[in-house]
Amino acid sequence: MKISEILQKEYPNIQDTFISGRDASKMGWTNDNTVNLSGSAYLDDNDVFHYSTSQNIKDNPIDLFNMINLHRTKLMPTYVMKRQYYKGRHINILNRKPTPHGDPDNRRIVNMPKKLVDSFNGYFIGTPIDIAYQDPSEEEATEGNRVNNLIQAMTKHQVLDDVFTEASKWSSVYGRAYLYLYTDEKAYPHITFLDPLNTFIVYDNTIQNKPLFGVTYSYYPDSKGNESLHGQLIEIDDTVPFSNSATSDASLVFDENPDPDTGVDDNLGHPFSQLPIAEIMDNEERIGVFDDLISLVDDLDSAMSAKANDSDSFAASILKVINSELSDEQLKEIYQTRVFNLYLDKAWAESDESKALPMPDAEFMEKPTGDQLQENQIQHDTDFIYQVAQIPNLDNIDFSTSAAQALDFKIHSMKIKALNKETKMKKALTQIWACALQTQGIDVNDVDNLEYTFNFTIPHNLLAEAQTANELQSTTSQETAIASLSNVPDAKKEMQKIATEQDQLAQQAKARTPDPYADSNNSQNDTSQTKGDD
Repeated sequence: MKISEILQKEYPNIQDTFISGRDASKMGWTNDNTVNLSGSAYLDDNDVFHYSTSQNIKDNPIDLFNMINLHRTKLMPTYVMKRQYYKGRHINILNRKPTPHGDPDNRRIVNMPKKLVDSFNGYFIGTPIDIAYQDPSEEEATEGNRVNNLIQAMTKHQVLDDVFTEASKWSSVYGRAYLYLYTDEKAYPHITFLDPLNTFIVYDNTIQNKPLFGVTYSYYPDSKGNESLHGQLIEIDDTVPFSNSATSDASLVFDENPDPDTGVDDNLGHPFSQLPIAEIMDNEERIGVFDDLISLVDDLDSAMSAKANDSDSFAASILKVINSELSDEQLKEIYQTRVFNLYLDKAWAESDESKALPMPDAEFMEKPTGDQLQENQIQHDTDFIYQVAQIPNLDNIDFSTSAAQALDFKIHSMKIKALNKETKMKKALTQIWACALQTQGIDVNDVDNLEYTFNFTIPHNLLAEAQTANELQSTTSQETAIASLSNVPDAKKEMQKIATEQDQLAQQAKARTPDPYADSNNSQNDTSQTKGDD
């Protein structure tokens, strides 16, 4: 089934298609265990490809083709649906059947997926990551300067803060994203991010779970109008282009010619000690921020749409005219104004003098309303969405002094979520920076001395923190007291700054204070000179 056909369907529960291991196209393929592609390749329950370390993928192009085919037909449609929900294209409400008889048919969309992803990543990486080389000894200061200069130059010219932010955002949407390091014609390193729509990494089948190679691919029409496969096999020491086999559409061949789109040449190897592509994930299961919230999001969209429909219905209320017969001309004129005419035949009253026609009356018909029920449903859906996502709703927090003190407790679950992602992102960054150092002839082991500081973006009560730090100085070390301040990223560096400032102040004070022995020394010198003259 094509992606365009998938996006035109209405699903009974899209949530089943988002949870890792489910198929988006047929709603029946459940990857709840290992899916074997061959004797050497398989896809695990977390939608991660594995390949045998005893095999060389270049010698078995059919295995790579099967991986690409499974990724394209089973995994990519799920990623497309996630992207649609993040962008506000909620499939279930948009593809719902029209209401009959011209009744109001609002399709209200509350884009909670985008709000959750943006809120979490604003907290996680809204403040750029600090990356710095920490010299283990004074002798290696020169080496540290080379590393820090490279990091600063790449961060500034390639705007790496934006690259890392986008990679983090899309990993929260898809459950995974990739950082990729490549070199230009001058062998200078560049870092970019790739989404999983046409990229994946294959790991080995051992307990080490080491990445073996990465794959990027695309399909585009050839000269005959047929879809043609082109891509790259990214290995530790090389990047090898591949394309469809000339003899079979069910396989591929590796070629020596540069890819017409990317220009990557097989002759330009990259002798890295690690794979130059790394995976960023929010968790080991590759579950995105809103994967298990889609049923609640659909329910919230439905409730908001129903509430809007009720409002439109009251705007088009039906006028009920009782006991007064309207003429055909009158009915024709007010047909569009939704009038309901009820009356008794005059012949009924004329048949018996004791009978009398009721007094005419006109009123708008009362419609059943579920306003309170809808409000409760909207409130419950909203609350559960935030609770299950482990992301607090910061819109209804009163940032008073007392609330600020309790903010840490409110964001505790989101902080745990962020710390887990921080650990996994540090691993990916270390792998990428190791390759960057190698391109500049820097010892790859220096990557172990890189320190990554994630500054989670949260409001702080600096006055309360300052008071706390002041009180801690009487019971703890100065370093511990300083570390309690949120606006101080590194307590040790701050102590060094304090010591330097104190030395400078002492020197300035010494320079301003006159020497009390200066006059007496001068007097003695004058006396000795006088005696000598006599």
